[in-house]
Amino acid sequence: MSAPFRATVRQVYRLNDTQLVVLRDGYEGDVGPGDEIELQLQEGTAKAKVVDLAWGSAFQATEPPLTLIVKGLPEGAEPAEEAWVKTSS
Repeated sequence: MSAPFRATVRQVYRLNDTQLVVLRDGYEGDVGPGDEIELQLQEGTAKAKVVDLAWGSAFQATEPPLTLIVKGLPEGAEPAEEAWVKTSS
């Protein structure tokens, strides 16, 4: 059994019908397509399903964080400062 996934969010933004959850370096555990995640918001939490993963970022080509491509976050979901994201239990 793989370790539960947990990471700190750098930024979340919407791209058409998906959301991109860009992570900071230093995540723990495993995550992949089909996994359900929980994201800490400014008020409460929200769940979404991972549809794909991407390495790299438009921020800096020399700093390739992991990006989760997800569906199901509510419109306007705003992560808390230093928000966490984790696989749902």
